[in-house]
Amino acid sequence: MLDPLGIDILRKTPLFSGYSETDLGEVARFARLAYAETGAVLFRESEPCSSIYCLVEGLVKLCLVGPKNQEKIVEFIGPGQTFAEAAMFSGQGYPGSAVAIEDSRLVSVDAYSLMRYLRQKPNLTWAMLAMMSRRLHQLVGQLKSMSLHSAEQKLAQYLLEYYDADFPGRPVANLPPRRTDLAAILGITAETLCRVIANFRKRGWITTKDSAIVITDPQAMLALLQDIQQTRQGTTHARNSYINANHPRITG
Repeated sequence: MLDPLGIDILRKTPLFSGYSETDLGEVARFARLAYAETGAVLFRESEPCSSIYCLVEGLVKLCLVGPKNQEKIVEFIGPGQTFAEAAMFSGQGYPGSAVAIEDSRLVSVDAYSLMRYLRQKPNLTWAMLAMMSRRLHQLVGQLKSMSLHSAEQKLAQYLLEYYDADFPGRPVANLPPRRTDLAAILGITAETLCRVIANFRKRGWITTKDSAIVITDPQAMLALLQDIQQTRQGTTHARNSYINANHPRITG
């Protein structure tokens, strides 16, 4: 069972922020603090979903393993984030694996007990589904960026997604300690990533210290991403003009 500090940790997450004190107290009955050393596997792809997690300290990667054991990183989980909620609803097991890439402290919530409780609280269920939908849209945006953006635009979009405008001097969240891990999730090589980071630093857009990155010119990065939108709009306009000119509509 969680102590008051653990309950406060859950309260501050998007997933549990709408819970009343009574609801949080009930969830605390089937939650506990857990620890994972670097390299520890929290769960593997296709295993039954027994728990969902909130990361308190450390860093966790969510990944998929291909038929030839090649690893594809889907997302990095930073402190204050929850993960594995979708597996709880799907009934098909965890869609990927979770591995601690730093010594980590987590809150583990028993999935079976939480599902039983949510059946009695449809309003909490809908709130959780809405949060999961927003997260899904974010992941879809990342996938689109991998196929449509240059290496500079991929990095800019990822950094801006985790940039906190209220604390401009704070390092960007969800950055792994190893550049190879960040390169993997962006779909570029580690050498390309290092070159882009050096370029951003030379332009005065970011500063770096070890694995931390601080954005110093978010407007320049936004302008870089706006170039994509303008290119897409121009392409769409040209395609529509071609279709209208060569395939006139039939009216009757």
